[in-house]
Amino acid sequence: MNFLVLDPRADARELFGLAVRLHGHPGPFLALGVRMGLLALRLLGSPGYRGITAAVETGTTPPLSCLVDGVQVATGCTAGKGNLQVLPQGRAAATFAAGGKAVRIEVRPEWLSRLQKEGAGDHLAEAVLTAREEELFAWTLS
Repeated sequence: MNFLVLDPRADARELFGLAVRLHGHPGPFLALGVRMGLLALRLLGSPGYRGITAAVETGTTPPLSCLVDGVQVATGCTAGKGNLQVLPQGRAAATFAAGGKAVRIEVRPEWLSRLQKEGAGDHLAEAVLTAREEELFAWTLS
């Protein structure tokens, strides 16, 4: 497996498997982060890792912050490289920038409500992995 270039059309399930290895368990916020990162790569036309930044607005409190690990795996953005920031807003949203373009992606409120109602258990990760992007997220490209 080539870890130096990501394909924005990469299989979300394969990347989710890698994310689970990093994160330690499956969960819907981890899956949201993977899906969000892949959407950002596609919208920005970026291969990931370098030349892209991510500012994730989750803060550092689980389960919301689990989204950050999914974003890291999908985009290759990391705190160590300095192209990943975790902002303390407590929102399921992130702004990505690459190639002079930026996109802000946020999880739709109905999905956040569903996760609150049903719990952020691992069983919802499958629903996140199979949902359409338009169902999961709202985004603004600039």
